[in-house]
Amino acid sequence: MTDPTTEGYTVTTAEINGMVRNLCAYALSEPDPLQRYADLTHQQVLFEGIVAAIQRERGRALADLAVSGVPLDEVAKKTNLAAVPRVRKLISLAGETERVRAAATAAKPAKSKQPKSTPAPEPVAPPAPPVAVAGKRIMTPEEWAALGLADEGPRSKPKKRRRAAAA
Repeated sequence: MTDPTTEGYTVTTAEINGMVRNLCAYALSEPDPLQRYADLTHQQVLFEGIVAAIQRERGRALADLAVSGVPLDEVAKKTNLAAVPRVRKLISLAGETERVRAAATAAKPAKSKQPKSTPAPEPVAPPAPPVAVAGKRIMTPEEWAALGLADEGPRSKPKKRRRAAAA
């Protein structure tokens, strides 16, 4: 099952098998076949959610490019998507269509029916894209839910124990 938005990117069978071994080691080592099946099925559903989340993040990255002023046809060429509809599809999956549309509207000179002596109002700048912070960060509730950990939430650090006095 290939995604047309990932054409040109390939992985080897060895890479896939290595990822399965690394990410599913616990489930693969389960001796009970029925439990192993259930664990692997759960992980498959989880990974399908991860794929969808990655697609959304790719769409946000494309939206950031478009908002920064790069035309969609150039975005398609630079990202190997080859066609503007593929770019729009990922932007749409990310829910960024309105932000890109607003930026494109703001970039185009508006045809004003006002007299030429009156200056046109300043276009409102779109919200700044989120800035990636290097180092540690706290996961959002959406990220916790995507990982199936919504009920757990972030855990606080356990209190440090004091050493018992030496007798």
